[in-house]
Amino acid sequence: MVNKKAKRVPTNAVPEGADRTPLRLRGVATAGELDDQHPVWRLTLLDREHAGSWSWSIDDATLTKIIALLTEMERLTWREIRAQLTGGQLRRGPKHKPIPLSSLCKEAQDRLQHLNLDDLEELFRFRTGNMERLWGVIKGDSPRVFYPIWWDPLHQVCPSKDQ
Repeated sequence: MVNKKAKRVPTNAVPEGADRTPLRLRGVATAGELDDQHPVWRLTLLDREHAGSWSWSIDDATLTKIIALLTEMERLTWREIRAQLTGGQLRRGPKHKPIPLSSLCKEAQDRLQHLNLDDLEELFRFRTGNMERLWGVIKGDSPRVFYPIWWDPLHQVCPSKDQ
């Protein structure tokens, strides 16, 4: 006999004591689920039409640099990626990190709205040099996948000196 009044537990229930914040809102920096996974790349969100302060109009040398970065990063786990630091003794910080959308320049925020990506809380950026940044998204439904959006060679998507 089946007890019809038995409480059904959803298959996606969060264990007691676990962080109940959705992964997308927790961000990469605190997503323990990612720590030991290697990133993978999907190019479906590349903003190849943008011709503003940054774009994908790049030469072969730049493309080679971006491919080298992604190749290097996919050998690491997300924990190792987040552990990389940059800066000198006085200004040490994460080399690769999530950045809130509110910190981006107006042009980037407007472009995300045009791309229907303005509902995100943050973008993730890989720093490749002093100025160069690879901007993209890590979605909660596939948290190990990085979707590149922009190549920002002159640090203009988020130009503040702290980002």
